[in-house]
Amino acid sequence: MFNRLTVPALIATLAVVPIVSSCSANKTPLSTEQQIYTGNWVAKDGTFVKIYLDGGGDFKTSNSSVTGGATTFTDKTLTIGLGPIKREFQITQPPQEKNGVVTMQLDGITYTYQQ
Repeated sequence: MFNRLTVPALIATLAVVPIVSSCSANKTPLSTEQQIYTGNWVAKDGTFVKIYLDGGGDFKTSNSSVTGGATTFTDKTLTIGLGPIKREFQITQPPQEKNGVVTMQLDGITYTYQQ
């Protein structure tokens, strides 16, 4: 019934499942107040933050990135993370519109809303 390759493959699969499960993101949908942050935000240096209504988020900076992470907000911070990889951004300026352009500042860096 089992050949020599089936048993090691089964053991490897059973060993990997808990690791992958522990890295999954527990997403909480954004509150009404947090929904102004929803969307794709891009800085001039190419870094970006993407926030979804379901509480998911992605980011890419010069030295790290997360895709499919969870977002959490406090009064002054936005954190996007997946398992042990996460980034906390200080909300320097919440989203605001000026002359038809919506921007926000995280860690003092201006991010522009992209559709």
